Amino acid sequence: MIENDLNNKFYTISEINSLIHEIFNSSEFFHGISLKGEIANYKGPNKSGHFYFTLKDKTSQISAVIFKFDSFSIKDEFKNGDEVIVTGDISTYAPSGTYQIIIRQLYLYGKGKLLIEKEKLKKKLQEEGLFDEEHKKKIPLYPTNIAIITGKNSAAAADFKHNLLRRWPISNISFYVTLVQGEKAPKEIIKSLSEALNNNPDLIIIGRGGGAEDDLNAFDNEELVRFIYEKVNVPIISAVGHEINTTFTDLVCDDHASTPTGACELAVPDIDEFIKNLENINSIMKDRLMKKINFLQIDLLNYQKNSILTNFSNIIDSKLNYIEKSLTIIKANLQNKLSIYEHKIVATTNLLNQINPYNLLEKGYSIIKNSDGKIINNIDNIKLDDVLRIILYNGEIVAKVEEIKNGK
Repeated sequence: MIENDLNNKFYTISEINSLIHEIFNSSEFFHGISLKGEIANYKGPNKSGHFYFTLKDKTSQISAVIFKFDSFSIKDEFKNGDEVIVTGDISTYAPSGTYQIIIRQLYLYGKGKLLIEKEKLKKKLQEEGLFDEEHKKKIPLYPTNIAIITGKNSAAAADFKHNLLRRWPISNISFYVTLVQGEKAPKEIIKSLSEALNNNPDLIIIGRGGGAEDDLNAFDNEELVRFIYEKVNVPIISAVGHEINTTFTDLVCDDHASTPTGACELAVPDIDEFIKNLENINSIMKDRLMKKINFLQIDLLNYQKNSILTNFSNIIDSKLNYIEKSLTIIKANLQNKLSIYEHKIVATTNLLNQINPYNLLEKGYSIIKNSDGKIINNIDNIKLDDVLRIILYNGEIVAKVEEIKNGK
């Protein structure tokens, strides 16, 4: 910005063009934008390999450029008068003060519209999680019942049969023929999948040979993708098209290959390699077993040479004799102690019998108790009219005191 003598402020052309350029570059709106228009003023690539032309509609136009390095990804041929859908970034060319769209992708209108719809559907299915790895099932190692969903009498069917039987001849292969392109194909594929599921396969392969991009549209069908995600409860491999095409069916299936041959390699092991691995395992196990036997034989020889172990039976007999003698001594000691305790018990019993008051009762003595149950051993503890209990050897007498005589 410059101030002149009249104290007025003004911008240079370069400043304003740079400012406008910065506005375009910093706005997300102008990046990755899609436009529909008619091609005009197209003269082919210039000496540098860049394409310059105009996009227009009924009332307006915009300059367009496809730089050489972006042109390699554009497959559709176009000419003046073609309606196209382009995607790119709108920017300015500061030196001339013009703006243009820098095109990254270009499709003829009909095809471009379909691709945009496909991208929207892909994004929708992706956001719903239909392509997430966490939902994918593990392909069985040794499937024995394989269902093939493919076109009738197709080269793909022949490839599937040849390669599966060559690699894994013990498998049982069932073919479910279906349309693989056209408007009716998605429903036919779903029908064949349902029939296959009714026969409880270990694995399903769905596929066809290569073809033009439009020929693969059936495998981008939303209904088919949802059926595979929601209804197919066994592992499924997709083999649709070739490397440059990835269909929605490829993304939703548990694994995918670019060709029928590749799908067979994912589906089953090579029986020759399998047998070779078994032989290797057998050889390794045999070698380990022989080494173990050799170690055991060496241990056995060492045991046989061990003087302690060779006289083991003598040692056992000696220990048993010692144990028997010890038991005899223990039994004798126990018997002596039991005899002593028996004598003590008899003597104690006799003593108890001698001092047992009931034995004295049998000799004619008696025990006198008052009405409270206390024993009377002194005449001073009795008074007239007391009720006494006289305990004899074989019973009791209840008596009332009528006379008290002091023996002193």
